[in-house]
Amino acid sequence: MSINLKVIGAGMGRTGTTSLKLALELLLGGDCFHFLEYKTHPELMLPWQTFVEKLPLDTEPEAMPEISVSQCQLLMPDYLACVDEPASFYWLPLSKAFPEALIILSVRDTESWWNSMHGLYQHRDQEQEQPELISPERLKFLEFEEAIYGTDEELFTEATNKALFEQHNRRVLNYAEQHPSFKQRFLVWNVKEGWEPLCEALGLPMPDIPFPHANKAADFHGY
Repeated sequence: MSINLKVIGAGMGRTGTTSLKLALELLLGGDCFHFLEYKTHPELMLPWQTFVEKLPLDTEPEAMPEISVSQCQLLMPDYLACVDEPASFYWLPLSKAFPEALIILSVRDTESWWNSMHGLYQHRDQEQEQPELISPERLKFLEFEEAIYGTDEELFTEATNKALFEQHNRRVLNYAEQHPSFKQRFLVWNVKEGWEPLCEALGLPMPDIPFPHANKAADFHGY
């Protein structure tokens, strides 16, 4: 079996991506890659770290080289979809590697997005105050985060975060407007919209169950 992505998430983290992951897994009947996958599949951290070192997250999308299906298989073996970071930074080369996949830009109001991110940063700062309580597994995960995101404190400020968030979304939206074939398989989605837009875009019936709402601001998925 080899990877064959049916859906590619272009939205940054904290935009309902955990809920989207759960929804897509139910709709597609298979696994959806998400940042949380590193918790259950820590063996995927090294391939991703090596990949990001060669092609940093902040590379402009249209300057990114093509990604082969075999490369994707190493990063996300046998997954049917991918959402959240770091995969969402590579939405353009992934969309070219899987030309039939639906591209979903999960969106959120900038202010509420920053509030959610800021809460995440605060939690991590509190962790660092008691390093002796951090498990070896958690420490490995934090080291991986530093390796792919960097440690420059400026990257974690409110102004920088908001600017990067808005720039990312603007790039995806602009590309869609300029490329009709891409736009035909492109969906802008807010988690508040739930099942309907997803099912319509995928041509699938709506499940007769409530839409999954997970990983809200008060939740933290640690080790």
